[in-house]
Amino acid sequence: MRTTRRAFIRSGLALPAAGFRLSAGSTKIAVLHPGSPRGEGTTMGAFKPEYIITEMKKSVVLAWGFPGRPLEPYSPGENRSMEHVLYIDGEVGPGTLYSECLWFFPPSMVSPRAAAKAAALMKELDPGVRLGPRPHMHPFDELFTFFGSDFDDPSDLGAEMEFWLEDRPVAFNRSSIVHIPAGMKHCPLNMGELTRPVFHFSMGFTPSYTHTVLDDGPGKYAGERDVGKYFAFGNGARHPLPPYRRKMPKSILHPVAHLDADVVPGSGFRAETWWIRPEKDSGPHGRDLVLADPHSHPCPQVIGFFGSDFGDIHRLHGEVELRVAGKRYIMNRSFAAFIPEGVEHGPLTVRKVRRPIFHYSVGRE
Repeated sequence: MRTTRRAFIRSGLALPAAGFRLSAGSTKIAVLHPGSPRGEGTTMGAFKPEYIITEMKKSVVLAWGFPGRPLEPYSPGENRSMEHVLYIDGEVGPGTLYSECLWFFPPSMVSPRAAAKAAALMKELDPGVRLGPRPHMHPFDELFTFFGSDFDDPSDLGAEMEFWLEDRPVAFNRSSIVHIPAGMKHCPLNMGELTRPVFHFSMGFTPSYTHTVLDDGPGKYAGERDVGKYFAFGNGARHPLPPYRRKMPKSILHPVAHLDADVVPGSGFRAETWWIRPEKDSGPHGRDLVLADPHSHPCPQVIGFFGSDFGDIHRLHGEVELRVAGKRYIMNRSFAAFIPEGVEHGPLTVRKVRRPIFHYSVGRE
């Protein structure tokens, strides 16, 4: 049985605890809120601690969720079909971006209480109200991703999916990154049976989620025949590592998917994704893993680390040390960090990994 992406919504705002641990010499992290969205043309300037996000934005009403109903607090151990880890927009600060980070859970992992509540909410919908994303387009380029949680084979999505770009469907069952150009009509997303959790994040270099519903109308890429070219499958091992990235064996850091303008011509994104394996499997017991040396970029970057504890999706079960502009930040909760253009960051160090951690780095080409 197939359902659309947002039909998996069972309403859920995650409000974790502080989301970081302080150590001697570290800088206290002020979790985001409040702030004012700024225009797309502004830049972030200097790094601020609130650019490290560990906490879900409050009172989020999803564009494709239950009408007018904010996401409710996340309850560890009470998984719904779709659980947000983070929802981020321009309130983080000038020049930041829109992003959703979430898990899709198979029915066997949805708590009976959450399922019963979802069924009751569905009965409250007015006749004719449709949940799930209708075909639409954005005024910004969007990154759309899907990653399986088979840690022995991270390329296996653990689900059959069908995603429509313009008037053509693409069926896939592998972990992937999709580049959706501004103006391209996309959706529905039809999801087959999940056999294990799937991690998803979407992102756009824009301060807010804006869209135009098209339904049967065409997008700006109507008539495009080869829509499969906007998908990136396969790990980044075939692509040379940036000079600041430390080379790691797959037993420690397993590349999943890589996207840049060479993979998807015309893409303005460079995205790299990995699974970090636990110490018990990877071998470096008690040693720090330095993933990246100090460096900076000529454009904003986003790095993320997300834990795979399906009883509490905010627990990292490891420790990440990030140095930005000479200051040290230590996190043990799932998080995303926004690094302004020209700001030096690194080394990036991981230690005490007890469960697999999903890690991504995204910037403009």
